[in-house]
Amino acid sequence: MAVVGAGIAGMQAAVTAAMRGHTVKVWGSSAEVGGKTRLMAQLPLGESMSSIYDHQWITAQRLGVGFQLGRMATAGDVLAWQPDKVVLATGAQMTWPQDLPAELQNLGMVPDLRQAMAELLTHRGPLSGTAVIYDLDQTEGTYAAAEYLRDRFDRVVVLSPRETIAEEVVLVMRQRIHRRFAERGIEVKTWVDPVWTERFENEACLQYRSVFGGPLHDIHDVAFFAYASPRRPHDELHQGLLAAGLSVRLVGDCKIARDTLSATAEGHEAGMHV
Repeated sequence: MAVVGAGIAGMQAAVTAAMRGHTVKVWGSSAEVGGKTRLMAQLPLGESMSSIYDHQWITAQRLGVGFQLGRMATAGDVLAWQPDKVVLATGAQMTWPQDLPAELQNLGMVPDLRQAMAELLTHRGPLSGTAVIYDLDQTEGTYAAAEYLRDRFDRVVVLSPRETIAEEVVLVMRQRIHRRFAERGIEVKTWVDPVWTERFENEACLQYRSVFGGPLHDIHDVAFFAYASPRRPHDELHQGLLAAGLSVRLVGDCKIARDTLSATAEGHEAGMHV
């Protein structure tokens, strides 16, 4: 069996299939396994998540699972190995917000939150200024990132076009997020969208407006600005592998964005159906 993607969904599929006696090879674009869960494990209250991919990695090695890490797999790579089954666990990417000018995407001036956090985590120590997250995602990882930013920056502001935040998490977790934001002074501005103006480049001033219209408001001294948005699956290999006659199963965010428990459960199910 071939597994493309070394996040927790793909790793669980590989481990489960190997436990059942199958020969398995995993391709991963990163040098380490774990995918986005590795990023989450470095954020507040996420430390225990490292045990998921650590256990999967140790178990996979013990079972003789083969790995090719650090390079994006192509359909040719998979076909050359001649697998009887393929599991695609290639994750997903945040989509560009429609309220931000399209040309900014090509210039790379506003990264998605995952990209921005991965870069920030390589530079330790306190930072001055204000960190702003444009929250279209409403999932737990966005708010863990906000807490990490509060540890590093003078001020953190979360902008959301919705009535509230954390609508996509369970009630108990939503209450915890609101409580911790209040305790830590993380500001939340709802029913608003950012408005891109030259003042961001010239004055580090991000402006925003109510979704219902009205005057512009300012956030000054912005040193960090990123967006969190719904995700588009990385399923580009799917049709090519199907056309080659392979049996392909999608798991994790590559199928649809989902939480950690659902991703590992889906990976296990895929490994059981080899």
